[in-house]
Amino acid sequence: MSLTPNDPLLLTPGPLTTSHETKEAMLHDWGSRDATFIATNARVRDSLLTIANAADTHVCVPIQGSGTFAVEAAIGTLLPRDGKALVVINGAYGHRMVKIIEYLGRNCVTLETAEDTPPEAADVDAVLTADADISHVLVVHCETTSGILNPVEAIAEVVAK
Repeated sequence: MSLTPNDPLLLTPGPLTTSHETKEAMLHDWGSRDATFIATNARVRDSLLTIANAADTHVCVPIQGSGTFAVEAAIGTLLPRDGKALVVINGAYGHRMVKIIEYLGRNCVTLETAEDTPPEAADVDAVLTADADISHVLVVHCETTSGILNPVEAIAEVVAK
């Protein structure tokens, strides 16, 4: 498949393109009560729980919507009303998370770097050390504003400590 002169070029970061195989699969209509759909949904739910090492303790409930929709659902579910989040910001998604937290009436502090600069785990450690009230840390893995992959593994190690 090739582009024609009238095809738009999406020059923004992020997974915006869809493969031909995926588009073909989308041509089939699935009803929510179809046995194949139910089995596929169950397989996806079970796989996600296995990946998260949560099969014995949690239930997976798929939700559909934009990335922001999923982030809002996670914050509203996982950050308790009396919790306090550290939001690591280096782009639009980080700023959006702060707005969601404020809208939900939760508390947060921020650690911000420039859009082209990944955060340092040591800086996260310093903020956590200085504020014992922080109960949750939010960081975007791939900030689509710039396409930067943030060092979530290093940040997770600091948070676990």
